[in-house]
Amino acid sequence: MARKKRESGGGGASWLETYSDMVTLLLTFFILLYAMSTVDAQKYAAIVAAFSKEMNPEVYYSQGSPSDSEGDSEALELNDEPIELDENQLDQLYTLLKQYVDENDLTGQVEVNKSEEYVFIRFSDSVTFRGYSDILEESGRQILDVLAEGLKLVDEYVEEVIIAGHTAEVAYDKTDIDRSLSTDRANVVLRYLEEKDVISPAKYLAIGYGLYSPIADNSTPEGRAKNRRVEIYISRKGYPISYTKIIQDTINNENSGNENIEYQSNKYIK
Repeated sequence: MARKKRESGGGGASWLETYSDMVTLLLTFFILLYAMSTVDAQKYAAIVAAFSKEMNPEVYYSQGSPSDSEGDSEALELNDEPIELDENQLDQLYTLLKQYVDENDLTGQVEVNKSEEYVFIRFSDSVTFRGYSDILEESGRQILDVLAEGLKLVDEYVEEVIIAGHTAEVAYDKTDIDRSLSTDRANVVLRYLEEKDVISPAKYLAIGYGLYSPIADNSTPEGRAKNRRVEIYISRKGYPISYTKIIQDTINNENSGNENIEYQSNKYIK
């Protein structure tokens, strides 16, 4: 039986229109791919930097904006104002020390204070040294180990570490070794920290005040015990402030509300 011939309907050329549309779209797509593959490298870098700046602003500004490149007159315009970073203000160091002091019930022997510019630590004689000795006590070594751990964490934010030794005036004592003893003690602490190799040795400074910066009355055993001390002043980078001035301000602030206090050489704070 003979097959019927298909009847030719209208619109026989409609598939050609669909095919031509597809070919046009493909051509456009390949043209776009080609155009993207030839984008100027500097413009691409500028685009990438624009997106990555918010994610890592410190790296971006340390390397310089892509718009600073020579011959890049067509580079994208970026915001040239640096983003203010949330700098560590030695908080990690302060928190570490404060936690150690509280957990080991040393609040009566170790004082830890901080501000935007510094962290200040005051060790009583019973924690660090005994009598006329410049041999560091085990309790002093332990807390200095904690301090070294903290210094390692905040090394990039530290301007300097000043270690000051102090002794007390005793009326019947004629040995006259106070100045050298206070200096020796400060140097012992300095060398102990320096051997930890956590920050640059150039940041350390030792001072021996002898008996000439008392904070209490030397006529009483309690007063002399307070005056025999080691103090460490750690300043944040960009704040090289006088250590002696910090001590004066700290003492005066602690005694605010009392009678007017003046910090004078060889006179205790009333």
